[in-house]
Formats: sequence, C-alpha cells, structure tokens
Amino acid sequence: MRKQFCAVTAFIILFVVASPLAAANQLYVGIKGGLMKPDAGGYNDAVNGAVLLGFEFLDLDVGSIAIEGEYTETIYEGDATFKGIHGEWDIETYAIYGVFRTRGTLFFKGKIGYLHEDVSSTVGGFGATGSDSGLSLGIGGGLRIGHFGNIELEYTIIEKDVGFLSLGFNYYF
Repeated sequence: MRKQFCAVTAFIILFVVASPLAAANQLYVGIKGGLMKPDAGGYNDAVNGAVLLGFEFLDLDVGSIAIEGEYTETIYEGDATFKGIHGEWDIETYAIYGVFRTRGTLFFKGKIGYLHEDVSSTVGGFGATGSDSGLSLGIGGGLRIGHFGNIELEYTIIEKDVGFLSLGFNYYF
C-alpha cells in the first residue's frame, strides 16, 4: 500500500511539474540600449548597449520564469570631472538573472541575479580601473508583439552607485 501511495504521489508531482515545463521551454535573444546612470559626483551618464540570451523554462498561471545571461558594453563614454579636470568613464558588465514576467499583452518584469562589472575612468591623463561582483536587481515592464517578441523598458541596479535604464527587444524562437 505504501509503495502504491508513493508511486501515485510521484506521478502527480511529475505531472504537475512536467506540464508547465512542456508549455514553456522557449529560447530567446535580445538587444537593448540605455543609460548607465552613476550616482557619484562628477560623473555623467554613459550609453551602453547589451545583448542577452534567455530561456523561459517554467510557465505558471500568473506568468513565466526564465533565466537570462546578459552582457553590456559602453558604446559612448560618460563624462568624468575631478577637481575641474575633465575625462571619461565606461563600464562593462556580465550577469545572469532569474526573471519573472506576468501574463498579458502589457506585462511586468522583475529580475534578480549575479553581476560582474569592470569600470574604468581616465581624468587628466591618469587612469583608474576597478571591478566588483554581487547582487543585481531589476524591474520593468513591456509590450508583447504577437508570439515572436516583446519590447521591454527596465531599470537595473548594477551596484549601489550605478543604475542601467534601458529599452530593448527580445525575439522568441
């Protein structure tokens, strides 16, 4: 009796987990661009471009869960000023996120993950570089375009002093 109960329980769990997995399993690629917004005195916004690869692996009643890998690079350096001397700064990031999107044509997006950043600054001929890794959070929303893609606007906390405001497009396979 106990073996039958375990077998029925395992079958129910497998059915509950496998059904949404079979419905989700969508690969997508994306591009986006936006402003890296530093919160440090003397630094102005840089413009970054990004590429991402995502996999939607769980379809729920309220939305979907995906995993995304993202890479950003500065395409237009931000201005940096130190004691009246002008220069430039840039930032490059690599991240992996767990992502939740709600259902519907208009949707909400939330993400949490791990990010590594490399920052460099040159002011008055002197350069400085630094890198850091840690928790990254993002929030945004978007518009679904049929079954093949969506447009997203989001704000991502890169670190305590830098945020990324971006607009992008994701294409679903």
